[in-house]
Amino acid sequence: RGLKIFTQYVLLSLVMVYLLILYAYMFKIIVTAHWPVGWVAYLVMAFAVAGILSLLLIYPLRNEEGNTWIRGFSKFYYVALLPLIALLFCAIYKRVAPYGITEERYFLIALALWLLFVTLYFLLSRRKDIRLVPPSLCLLAFLSVWGPWGAFSVSMHSQRHRLTGLLEKYGLIANGKVMTGRTDVKV
Repeated sequence: RGLKIFTQYVLLSLVMVYLLILYAYMFKIIVTAHWPVGWVAYLVMAFAVAGILSLLLIYPLRNEEGNTWIRGFSKFYYVALLPLIALLFCAIYKRVAPYGITEERYFLIALALWLLFVTLYFLLSRRKDIRLVPPSLCLLAFLSVWGPWGAFSVSMHSQRHRLTGLLEKYGLIANGKVMTGRTDVKV
């Protein structure tokens, strides 16, 4: 009963207020065409985590009498999340394009793709089984830290490629070796 009261009256209220704030912020970004430096993605991810957590907590209550609103809220939540996911991908692009992929950005990209997958699953699937959430997130965690597609390998390749490109641009690399001692080049 305590969980139901907390989720229904506290957590969902906070999620709705946060949603309104994020939408207002998104419209401000669109109208002013001014992107804040680096924290839009965290706002969207925090909202997504809070919303999915609240939906997972109220899921067992959906079939109780008087709780039919839960199904409607679930659908509304995922529909409202779609524009914010687009904002999330734009924010990620604004950081990755000029600076490349770091481990932190890799994990953010992976979580954004997972969030898109979960959102589309709950919007388009007839089954809508919440048991998909933990194993898919677990699989993402394992895949993102291991192998050549993992965060560390991808980040190392991206940053090495960016550094090599900068060295080539200023003529400071020849035959794969950095030329030291050049004082005539201003970087």
